[in-house]
This record gives sequence, C-alpha cells and structure tokens, in this order.
Amino acid sequence: MEVVVGRSFKVSLDALKSFPWGKYVKFAFLFGSTASRGFGNDLDIAISEIGLEALGELLAELVKRLSLPEDYIDLVVVTERTPCPLVLEALKGVPLYVADWDEVYRYFNVCQDQQIDSRKLKLLETALDAIWRR
Repeated sequence: MEVVVGRSFKVSLDALKSFPWGKYVKFAFLFGSTASRGFGNDLDIAISEIGLEALGELLAELVKRLSLPEDYIDLVVVTERTPCPLVLEALKGVPLYVADWDEVYRYFNVCQDQQIDSRKLKLLETALDAIWRR
C-alpha cells in the first residue's frame, strides 16, 4: 500500500515499516491525515525521545531512503512534556516500529487517564472561567 504526500510523492508503507528505526528510536508511528486518508501534505511520524544529533541523522536517512524532500517529513518526538491530545492521536496511528510496547502503553495510558480526569473535573471549563473572571 502507498500513501500520497504533497500531491506528487508516493511513499510505500512497506518502505516505512522496513526502515531501520531501531537504529534511532524505540518506536515510530505514522499518524495524521496521511495515515487516516492515505494522502496529506506531509508524513507525520511520532517517535520516541531522541538526541538532537540522532534526530538530524534520522531525518537525513528518511529523506534519502524515501526520496522525499525534508519539508514533507514531520517528526514529532513523544516525551513526558508532549501534550496528551497529540500523544493520543499519534499513538493511535499506524505502528511502523515498536521495540518497547510497555513504553508506548505507558504514554498512552497516562494521557488517556489525564483526558478522562480532565473531562470529569471539567478542568478546561474551570480554567476558562477563572480567566474570564479576572
């Protein structure tokens, strides 16, 4: 199966899955419009935490192997500081590589619990109310 990126580039999901992710990260997920619709403006790929130098090497190798301009690859690094809505969207995407499912589940479960608690406690409504009352 292929996805279309930027209207003119075709990328094979097999090529994405066979990429040597393990050299750089513990997990990689394709998400966003390209994953859900099969086409989009760029490839959104969520990855585990990675150093800056390794991130540059990863991006360069992706560009080379996929024959895709750098502007069409959006790498999103998932850490404890990544907003939970983004973590949940990303980790519901297409798994390209997972060396450690426990780490994926940890991020997913923490964020899912946070979203549930936020809805129950009406945290957004409370915060907005506090802002408007100033």
